[in-house]
Amino acid sequence: MFVALLFWYQFYCGFSGSSMIDQWYLIFFNLFFSSLPQLITGVLDKDVPAEVLIAVPQLYKSGQNMEEYQPHMFWMNMIDAMYQSLVCFFIPYFTYYDSEVDIFSWGTPITTIALFTIILHLAIETKTWTFLHWSSCIFSIILFFFVALVYNASCPVCHPPSNPYWTMERLMGDPMFYFTCIISPVVALLPRFLYRTLQGTLFPTQLQLGRQLSKLSPGTRTQLLAQLNVQETVRQTRLFADSFSPSLGSNASDCYKANNQSTPLPTSPQTRESLFQEHREAEHKTDQTVAASPQGAVLYEENKLPSSASSLERSMGFHEVRCSTSEVESLPVGTTFPWSSAVDQADFSLLK
Repeated sequence: MFVALLFWYQFYCGFSGSSMIDQWYLIFFNLFFSSLPQLITGVLDKDVPAEVLIAVPQLYKSGQNMEEYQPHMFWMNMIDAMYQSLVCFFIPYFTYYDSEVDIFSWGTPITTIALFTIILHLAIETKTWTFLHWSSCIFSIILFFFVALVYNASCPVCHPPSNPYWTMERLMGDPMFYFTCIISPVVALLPRFLYRTLQGTLFPTQLQLGRQLSKLSPGTRTQLLAQLNVQETVRQTRLFADSFSPSLGSNASDCYKANNQSTPLPTSPQTRESLFQEHREAEHKTDQTVAASPQGAVLYEENKLPSSASSLERSMGFHEVRCSTSEVESLPVGTTFPWSSAVDQADFSLLK
């Protein structure tokens, strides 16, 4: 976008290659003024918090399938950058049109507007804000004005016959300078802001839904994740059973729903630990009772492992599905049905 500003000026200088932006601003703009916020965002920004990714691991598929940045997004960004450059160039142009300002008194507002537009554009695209993000953006703006004020106050004959001396000092005393620097970035970023708002509201992606999930209260987030686990397991049960028999899928999922409703999933770690302890005590009592009978001991040894595994699965939140259909007797949820590679957006209905 910043380079396109120099391109539009060539139509007014006879394609001579001259620039309305001071050479020191051209050197420092990408090197100091606008680089730090982008580096901080590139290093520290993250799509979804780690706890949400652990609970919903299929969100990793968005990056593997290139769902967030597709080829058409490149051309959309190019068109948006051209639009931003047109706004940042022509609003100051018509503001100072037919006036007596010199070339640097017109180019300095364009440089300021370009810096504000880039930082605000980065703010729209930033997904996770930290203290370093805010600090880097504020530091870049303060650094630009500090360098401009010091440079324009100490360089009276840097570019003869043009004179940048006291340019920023005069502009900061002109209300039109502030008006231009506020209106131009807003107009330049309005299409992108509207697009992000409408797309995130009407057609949210999986990662956007995951970010909304991370902003909920802990109790609501736990309830929603439990609902997602149940719905996903029911759906995988149906798909697995359909691979054996089409009529078996609905029966298996119905059996799982009934079993899951009769034994709710414990969500608290203390509750799971207490259930596990009760299971161990019950198993120990069973060992002492069965040991008195030799025949019972034999039968108990034969059925000990399956019974213990089933009880442990129930105590930790996993259940067996036992249906009357002879084709599938038991379907362990935790081992048989992994997470799918896609999330149904209807599963996030609680967020709306």
